[in-house]
Amino acid sequence: MHTRSVLRGITGRPARLTALALVITLFACDTNKILQVTDPDVARPSSITGVTAIPALFAGALGSFGNAFDGQNGDVEQVQLSGSLSDELINTETFPTRIEFDQRAQTLSNTSLGPVFLDLNQARAAADRAVAAYKQFAKSKSDSAGYAEALALDGMVYVLFAENYCGSVPTSVQNADGTFTFGAGLTTNQLLDSATSKFTQALNNGGSSLTSTVKSLAQVGLGRAKLDGGDFTGAAAAVAGVSTTFQYLYAHSQTTTFQNNGTWLLTVNVARYGEADTKGTNGLPYASEGNLARTSGIADPRVADSVRGGSHLGFDGATVQFIQTKYPLRTSSSVIADGVEARLIEAEAALNGGDASGALSILNGLRGNSALLALRGYPAGSLPPLALQSTPSAQLAQLFKERAYWLFLTSHRLGDLRRLIRQYNYGPESVFPTGAYPKGGTYGTDVNSPVPLAEQNNPKYVAGSCKQNQA
Repeated sequence: MHTRSVLRGITGRPARLTALALVITLFACDTNKILQVTDPDVARPSSITGVTAIPALFAGALGSFGNAFDGQNGDVEQVQLSGSLSDELINTETFPTRIEFDQRAQTLSNTSLGPVFLDLNQARAAADRAVAAYKQFAKSKSDSAGYAEALALDGMVYVLFAENYCGSVPTSVQNADGTFTFGAGLTTNQLLDSATSKFTQALNNGGSSLTSTVKSLAQVGLGRAKLDGGDFTGAAAAVAGVSTTFQYLYAHSQTTTFQNNGTWLLTVNVARYGEADTKGTNGLPYASEGNLARTSGIADPRVADSVRGGSHLGFDGATVQFIQTKYPLRTSSSVIADGVEARLIEAEAALNGGDASGALSILNGLRGNSALLALRGYPAGSLPPLALQSTPSAQLAQLFKERAYWLFLTSHRLGDLRRLIRQYNYGPESVFPTGAYPKGGTYGTDVNSPVPLAEQNNPKYVAGSCKQNQA
């Protein structure tokens, strides 16, 4: 499923046979030519062409996306980045680069910024290559399998760029000959336009590759992009017909470290991040409401957690570690899109249109959906119905809390906090963690993640165009 493991399967055996042949014939060949080997263990772009390469390219797109979303390839990926800058996760370790994410005070010299940004760009490039191969070489129904899905994954990459990064994200391209076609910084709206285009292409031109699952993925992605852009009516229309129990999951594996669930790694395995609890005074009470031992009411299974065993402390030896249990295993699948998000989009569109009762009906429909609760493994009756709030601000807060809990640790929360500023005129310090920082100093002013310093080598990128304090 993942790019690296798939390509090893394709190129590893020929490489070993080549090495063996060199040993056997060592004394029968020209020793001056022994070192003249042409990349026996590397699949160069020029070699991955034609219809037979499509499955490998699609696997590469899928694997690269999964790694960038919440893999284990670097210090942090998109799920953890969104959770750290927002109020979902709290830092329980000592690494200064990840503390910067948690503190909303990222510096351009932060060495964790580069890998996480690169991984998402690799996912974009892999999806682009797969889509281009489908368009050029696929001639039959069997050849086209995966085309619409590759487009939808490409669209999701652009959504993540728009939600998690500043409004100046360059999308450069490395050409087959190793040269670069540099891209200028794209605004948030331009990124969302690109996402919308790709989801729409998947829905309108996916043909036989547009299975019911992929169709729902593209619909939810389109609705998400439109919601981010403030088109509430269009967002609701986009997700119409998506089943509430639909799920598009990324299946992690224990086969290699690359394939592990990265959120499991940083929270369960090495205790670098814990589930937050009213982080920075403005944060939601995830840990309190998710852990039955810390509340007199009913624990909310959507944000379930447990106290770390032993000392109960994180890697820093000082912070109490509440471990999320949404992803309890290295093999836990990640939710990329689902029918719950479709209903939440419809609820927000209703509330935005002045129909508070209609919005509440949708929210309570989710909480009381027995099939959905069973699908997620939640106990029956664990989500009692909500009451109608008396003011528009309280109704909005209720809706966004429902979004936060249903979409917990799926790289939505940072985008939602930014939307509260951009679309609902909240002040940054009224929605983001603020005040005294637990590890010293105060929280910063970042409301997004910046483009790393290395991008300033891009001649089309304007230094200073990335505003970390603008939603």
